[in-house]
Amino acid sequence: MIAAGDLVQHPRLGSGVVLEVRNLGYDARVNFFGHPLWVPCRALTVVARGAARPGDASGSGQRPRSAGAVPTALVRPQRIDFRSRQVLESLRIGIVPDFALKEWTVGREMEFQEVRTWLDDPAEGSSILLGAYGAGKTHMLRYLEQQGLEQGFAVAMVRVDPGEENSAFPYRFYGHVMKALRVPNGNGLEDSVSTFQDAVMAGRCRSLADHPFYGRFARAVAEGLERRGDWQAFLGDRADSQFFPNLHGITTAASVTCNMLTAFSGFLAAEGGVKGLLLLVDEVETAEVRRHLYHWKRTLNFLRGLTLAANDDPVLVEQVIRGKAGFRVGATSDLVYCGHYPDLRYSFASPSHLKVMLALTDCRVKGRLREWRDSQPILALSDIRRSDLYRLFGKIAGTYCALHGIGFPSHLEQWVFTQLLTEAYASRSVRGFAKATVEVLDYLRHYPGEPLERCARVRNF
Repeated sequence: MIAAGDLVQHPRLGSGVVLEVRNLGYDARVNFFGHPLWVPCRALTVVARGAARPGDASGSGQRPRSAGAVPTALVRPQRIDFRSRQVLESLRIGIVPDFALKEWTVGREMEFQEVRTWLDDPAEGSSILLGAYGAGKTHMLRYLEQQGLEQGFAVAMVRVDPGEENSAFPYRFYGHVMKALRVPNGNGLEDSVSTFQDAVMAGRCRSLADHPFYGRFARAVAEGLERRGDWQAFLGDRADSQFFPNLHGITTAASVTCNMLTAFSGFLAAEGGVKGLLLLVDEVETAEVRRHLYHWKRTLNFLRGLTLAANDDPVLVEQVIRGKAGFRVGATSDLVYCGHYPDLRYSFASPSHLKVMLALTDCRVKGRLREWRDSQPILALSDIRRSDLYRLFGKIAGTYCALHGIGFPSHLEQWVFTQLLTEAYASRSVRGFAKATVEVLDYLRHYPGEPLERCARVRNF
């Protein structure tokens, strides 16, 4: 039975440490070189029981496990480039570590310039990042996350979750944002709770004084009257709180969610020492996965309201009336308003200091976003050029060979690139290309005497 703390080996992801186990031992969350992933336990081989558990830290007086208890193949050499090792292990699963985003990106200079231009433009509050699966949308969002933090934005990177349906039930989306929020300050990064609490204690919450939720909560925090459940509700969790609403099961909560996001963004800009809130939303195309048709309608309503609020659209200053279906709707925009709080507008104040980038594939959501705001910029990730692919291949191969102390046969380089890796890239996936490169190099290292044609015959990328 696999347990937390065990050192395990995965046939493709390499070695890692078990963080936790769920489903009666069916799944395990394993830390593969800084990347925690859920994998089936049946795919794992236990290398050492409790090898990663602390020894002397527990006060038991036991001596730490010696290196001899670990199989020779996993003993670390005296000198190893852990930075390169982490990069290669990350590329093996199709991603790049945050610390290496800039140096391991090739062929996207034009796209990076476009996102920087959008980030610097206060007139554009929303944008669309369009690309096929594996084209690098998440990579671009992670780059923009770093860029935003460096330029003085508070940043939250979230994704549309079809399992939780956080786009059809917008208040769940609010919880994702508040937990993912990172606010730069002089000493590093703070979370939403620390930022809010520090501002309240310093008397810097004037911009939220009139807000029906944050304002009352700020006064309670200043007087020391808040409870633990109130902070959980502040983060969007289901909790008993007299200050925050419980709208997790309400599909019409888009107006409340957008109001709270714009209010907190304005607070960050006014009293948090940042330019505002940069909201990066990944996998928006999965919003089409829903249980009922009206969930799809509520998703479109939320995305539209969020887009208009980020752009300080004057249409949001409108009268709220009762629509034909009995819902509260905007007289001009026809946006659905929450019946529990019909007087709460989509935008708390203008300017909202909110910037939103939605990353998605070419799907129905893209067409609707263009209908709502035809001037909205679209950044389309084009196919990476062959010369850039070759540069990426050379960079990965050079790092791999230097790390493992092997030489790459120069006469095989062009054959490998054209016959195997270009085939792997046929799906137009940069992620698949990077993964295939590492796998081919593994084959060359472990089976030096085998013909490469066999690798092409038995391995489907």
